[in-house]
Amino acid sequence: MGVQKTYGYATSKGVAGGIYDMFHYPVDSRFNEEENGKLHFGVGVVTGKVPGSSVALPTSASTADNFEGVVINGFDRQQDLEGKLYVLNNQNVGVMRRGRVWVRLATGAAPAYGDALHMIVEGDEAGCFAKEGGIAIPGRFIGAASNGVAPVELYGVPAASGADGHAASTDDAKPTV
Repeated sequence: MGVQKTYGYATSKGVAGGIYDMFHYPVDSRFNEEENGKLHFGVGVVTGKVPGSSVALPTSASTADNFEGVVINGFDRQQDLEGKLYVLNNQNVGVMRRGRVWVRLATGAAPAYGDALHMIVEGDEAGCFAKEGGIAIPGRFIGAASNGVAPVELYGVPAASGADGHAASTDDAKPTV
């Protein structure tokens, strides 16, 4: 069980990978291809080695077409004895490709409502988001930064094709809220 170690005067507005509102958005199950502890909640991921089954952090070769979605915090992981939370290699993660979610921001990112959504694809901040740089993602910021995270709306990413050539999901419509 996680233990709260610090206390602030105000509750954070959001948590990385947390769903922004109460609407039911599609969340796909994918396996983490990254090494233990490298993948974090609230980052963008791209298609892995097995399309429709695995995801990885973006690289300089990634494009908007490779974008799978944002890793969701399912609140089903526990901290270790040092207070660190790890997503393990080959562990199942939820990936939201359409909807409203809190994302991790790149250092110095200061988005505002309506700003374009860009995913950083290189360096230690690969998978983090900003209003410029990296690759443009179909979506927008729907609020300002708060403690290194900000809410975004993902407009929808086509589901990866399965091995049989059929789409993994047909729920690609833009949400109506």
